[in-house]
Amino acid sequence: MRPTTLLPILSTLAAAAPTPEAAVSARDAPSPSPRVASVSYSGSGCPSSAPAVERSGGFDDMSLRMKAFEATPAASVNCQAHLLIAGSAQGWQVAVRDVSFRGHLVLDPGASLDYYVTSFWSQDADKTSTVRGTFSNSGSDRLTQDVTAHGSVPDGQIVYSPCVGSGGDVGLLNVNFRVALQADGAQYGYFGKGADENWSYVWRRC
Repeated sequence: MRPTTLLPILSTLAAAAPTPEAAVSARDAPSPSPRVASVSYSGSGCPSSAPAVERSGGFDDMSLRMKAFEATPAASVNCQAHLLIAGSAQGWQVAVRDVSFRGHLVLDPGASLDYYVTSFWSQDADKTSTVRGTFSNSGSDRLTQDVTAHGSVPDGQIVYSPCVGSGGDVGLLNVNFRVALQADGAQYGYFGKGADENWSYVWRRC
C-alpha cells in the first residue's frame, strides 16, 4: 500500500504593492513598541456577532485562536482581524512580513487544502500582499493530522503602513485568513479544531 503523504506548496502574491526602501532589523524598530488599541473580527469563520476568537499577546507577539473556524468542501471559510494600531514613534512604517497558522486537517486521497493570508492597511486598501499555499494528499489513505504552515512576504512585495506622524497613530491593519478545500465527488476534507494564526512585522524609517 502506498503511504499517505502531505505535500505543502507555498507561494506569495502581491497586488499593487509598492517598492520598499531598505527594511530595518527588529532591533532598529521603534521603542517602545506600538499598542493594539482595538481589535474586531469579521468573516464566515469568525462572524462579528460571535467571533469566538481568543487573542493572546500584544503587538509584537499576538496570536489568534479561532475556536469556531471549521472548513468543509462545501465553501471557503475566512476570518479577518481588524487591528487599530497606535502609540508608535514618529517617522516609522510597519508591515506584516511572516505569517503562520496551524490546525487539524483531514484529507481523502486526491483532496487538497488551499490557504491564503492577505494583509492590507485600510488607509490604502488597494495595496495588498498575500501568502498562499496548498496541502495535498497524494497518497492512498485518508490523512488525519495537525498541520503547521509558514510563509514570508518577499522584500519587493511588502505593503507598509502610512508613515507615522506626531500623533503616533499607525493605522488600521487588516489580516484575512481564508481556506478552501478541494475535493471531488465523495472525497472528504476538513480543517479546523481551534486553528491558530500569528504573524510578525518588519519596520522601516520614512
